[in-house]
Amino acid sequence: MSDGAKAVESSGRGYGVERFDAPPMGIETGLTVRRERLLRELAFKAGEAGIALVCAPKGFGKTTLLFQYAATVRSDPERGSVELIDAGRMAKHELRDLLEEIGQGQPVEARPLIAIDDVPRLEKEEARRIADLLRALRGRGFEVVASCLPSNRAFLSTLGDSAKIAPPALAVQPGEYAQWARAFSIAPSLDVYELTQGVPALVVQLQDATGAQMGGSLLEAGIEELYQGVMGELRRERDSLYRIVCLMLLMGSGSFEELERSGLRVRQETRSRLARDYPVFALGGGTGSFGCLGDEDGAGVRLRRDIAARRPEFATQAVRLLIRAGRVDAAVRLIGLVLDSRAAAGTLAQFPVHFALAGHAAFVSRVFAEMGRVPAAGIETGALLAVYTAALTAGEYHNARRAAVELRRRADEIPQQVDPADWGVARALSEAWGPVSGTELPELDRGFSPEREPRAAARLRAHARGYRELIGGSGAPLPAEAREAAPSSAADNALDVPGVLLATDRCLESALRGDGVIKSQLDDLEDLAEVLAERRLVPLSVRVRMTASACRMLAGLPVTDERGFVDAGTMAVREGDLATQLFCLAAEGWQALALKQTVTAQFRGQQVLKLAEPGQSFLRSWGTMLERTSYLRGTSRVKIREDAEALDLYREDCGPAEAWAVAMHLAAARFDSELSAWFSLNKAVMLEPGFRPIARHALALLGARCESLRSMIPRGLLARYVRGDEAPLAERTLFEVVNGTSGAEAGQVVINLFGGFHVERNGHVLTDEIWRRKKTSVVAARLTLSLGSFVSRRTIIDELWPDAGYSRGRESLYVTLSSLRRALGQREEGLQYLLTQGDGVALNGELIYSDVRRFDGLAREILLSGEDATSPQIVEASLKMEQLYMGPLYLPDCGDPSFFARMRRAFATRFVDCMVRGIDAALAAENLSSASWLVESALRHAPAREDLIRRAMSVYDLCGRRRELVELYNGHLHYLKNELGAVPEPETRAAYERIVDRSRKAVMM
Repeated sequence: MSDGAKAVESSGRGYGVERFDAPPMGIETGLTVRRERLLRELAFKAGEAGIALVCAPKGFGKTTLLFQYAATVRSDPERGSVELIDAGRMAKHELRDLLEEIGQGQPVEARPLIAIDDVPRLEKEEARRIADLLRALRGRGFEVVASCLPSNRAFLSTLGDSAKIAPPALAVQPGEYAQWARAFSIAPSLDVYELTQGVPALVVQLQDATGAQMGGSLLEAGIEELYQGVMGELRRERDSLYRIVCLMLLMGSGSFEELERSGLRVRQETRSRLARDYPVFALGGGTGSFGCLGDEDGAGVRLRRDIAARRPEFATQAVRLLIRAGRVDAAVRLIGLVLDSRAAAGTLAQFPVHFALAGHAAFVSRVFAEMGRVPAAGIETGALLAVYTAALTAGEYHNARRAAVELRRRADEIPQQVDPADWGVARALSEAWGPVSGTELPELDRGFSPEREPRAAARLRAHARGYRELIGGSGAPLPAEAREAAPSSAADNALDVPGVLLATDRCLESALRGDGVIKSQLDDLEDLAEVLAERRLVPLSVRVRMTASACRMLAGLPVTDERGFVDAGTMAVREGDLATQLFCLAAEGWQALALKQTVTAQFRGQQVLKLAEPGQSFLRSWGTMLERTSYLRGTSRVKIREDAEALDLYREDCGPAEAWAVAMHLAAARFDSELSAWFSLNKAVMLEPGFRPIARHALALLGARCESLRSMIPRGLLARYVRGDEAPLAERTLFEVVNGTSGAEAGQVVINLFGGFHVERNGHVLTDEIWRRKKTSVVAARLTLSLGSFVSRRTIIDELWPDAGYSRGRESLYVTLSSLRRALGQREEGLQYLLTQGDGVALNGELIYSDVRRFDGLAREILLSGEDATSPQIVEASLKMEQLYMGPLYLPDCGDPSFFARMRRAFATRFVDCMVRGIDAALAAENLSSASWLVESALRHAPAREDLIRRAMSVYDLCGRRRELVELYNGHLHYLKNELGAVPEPETRAAYERIVDRSRKAVMM
């Protein structure tokens, strides 16, 4: 051991390290990946300059790097001894004395290493003395490597002749990340640099990360410790960076331009220093942006609260910075964390319209509720304007009226206390909600206006003009300023009220003019409606729901929001918006007509025609089409023909609605010649592109009654007047094979009961080994027959254990249900196949598929379809049912099977009824092959049913199968005579004799 090392050990003021497996402490713990790249760079720089400084904040692994470099030097036989000094545990004079002692030893020749970790902050004179000692050691042949924090600026500047390794070099680079990932078992799906910025201490914590974008609790703790260390270091040094770093942490992300807008100038030198000394803020060099690490709900919360507690003025400044940048959502979150109600109210007074435009009406109400204030004389004028705008967007019109009254009383004070741009936006918002009585703002002097109209105000006025003309006028296209696709400057907010209104207008216009609204846009509208409802923005929510419902209706999609038009109409009544109210009345009528409520639909159409003004041509056209379509849908053809004779076919200059109404009437009356002449004269008006959606909807609802009108539409345009669910019969698939099961989806269970008990999960059959308990399958079958509803435990006990007492039966049922859960693969955290509610038990209809439910749907389609169903459609459905019905319903051999027996008979009877309907439809369509197939299937299950025997004889006769016809009838006679002691029905006997007599006459001829 060298003399210097002995001096270190004997002095007691430091320590010499002869063993190199001792891990560094603190945030550096665990950084054990060997940094080959850095070690080579450090060796090169230290060899050239003789002194190398590793400068980085805590967490960048500088202590570990010194340990690894010391181990590398020790393993080199050509190098001298290694001395490690933990300067962080020593006083400044102790470090100076120790270096002097080492320098007083014998001259050296093998270039020994002195590694000094965590050099403390030194004043200028102290730094000069330490630097002189290090240079003296270098002169005697020592190699010196030291680490320190970036705040130790006097020490760094004094050793200007040394080589330096900055924090960016210590970050984990892409080329070496794979080694870290293997060493710490880091998930490959993690966004490593977004989560850690490559800081070594944070990369280590990724071993606790739980998701592709989220870190674990250890990572959050590491981030908090990292930033606390940076702030503590800057605060101790009274560094000018402290304020900038605090604002960056409070804002979370942003740009330096946003900081400069508030008067805080950030020079390029300061940005460069941040990027060099503290690379933990994701600085965008070209864009001037920054971003902080960590989840806003984790370490970010504690950091922000700590900063606000130390420097409240920083928190207020950060809130204003966020609002001026248009990031109101972030400002609201920050206010909730760091400001009290009084400070929040002051912010609202300074920014009276920003919160309402970003959809934070509930936040405004909450602030004043916490203060016990109401919109009256007790609050500032700016805050009163904030209450007014928030109340409008939330539909709290009583508060809006009270605030408007107080603002009109303070009309003289408004110019002194409210910014002209904010007042212009509030006026535009009032115009967008124009029909609401009592909410008018006062008229001020024209000189009180901004030099340039705010963009939000322009967008609100564009919506007001465009929507008023689209719904309450001629239905003209939206103006150009209402068609902007780009969002406002508040792109970082979840909601933008002017943007929501304009986007809704564009979707509604696309649906009304036939441009089409794709499925993704509908999904976006429905998601937006949910967000608006969560924010309690009722007027906007019902407007979006109304638009989505109108798009669905005109596209022929199923109704998913039955109250969409009703709620929008109710809100229109509150707002005094007659145009929207009439539009919702008409849309309700179309929706009722789709549900075959013709009387309601016709009444709605008459209401719209009665209440709409002459200038509201769009509403009158919808009312005309609705009234005529519902009349033609619910009136007999005789009456339609009588009314058609009174139509004035000599009219000229009629609009599209009147032209289509007359044409539909003529088509329903089957006055084809008159229809041809009328269509020829009015073709240009009727085929106007803007009227296609409502005409297409009316044709779809009238169905076969307007078939002759469809045939007159030019072939090139026919596709635009036929909805997607109305493809011509020639393009439909007549026969589709069904297996009685659905595709194998993840987690789906299929329970089939026709032809026996059969269960599959994820496409795999569940064998008898899983169903060892016999009554487990019986309970599964019983609940399947009641799929979609709950069955009481008492009912199941009475059916499966009729002789057992209730308590014993309940215990047996508990065991059986547990066995059923295991058989279905149900776990507490996973999919819930078996549901319990009170005393009821049920299978989850969203996860359980059954051939019984499919049977019910097909039977309803076959037996209850009216005149709209064609013969090929009925035949196709009957063939599907024949394939689905694999045999009689499953009948258990334990317990009381009376319920299953009743259901078996009911399903068998319904099956034969469907086959009979299918046979009739096949005969009507002259489809003898399908009729013969259905007859054979039905006879297998009901060989003695008289109406089936008659249809079978007719099919056999038409197919030329007379011998089988005679055998069928004779066999039926034998069965009736020997088994029942009866005779065939007169209709059956007459049908047989008619067929046989006709055959005999043909033979005689």
